[in-house]
Amino acid sequence: SNFELTAEITGTTIDDVFITMMGVKLARLRELRRAGKTPNNESVQDTRLDLAVYAALYASYYGDN
Repeated sequence: SNFELTAEITGTTIDDVFITMMGVKLARLRELRRAGKTPNNESVQDTRLDLAVYAALYASYYGDN
């Protein structure tokens, strides 16, 4: 329901919300790799897992609808 509310608030679609959230995680991974930075808060593995969870939720959302 958080994704649906976000879509409603932003005037976008559920697809846009999921794609944006995954895009943020991918951008973070790319920036860390390019700059050779060490993460301050969330580990690279945590970011990968978040990305996997967003993808699973996205697939599940349409599996139920």
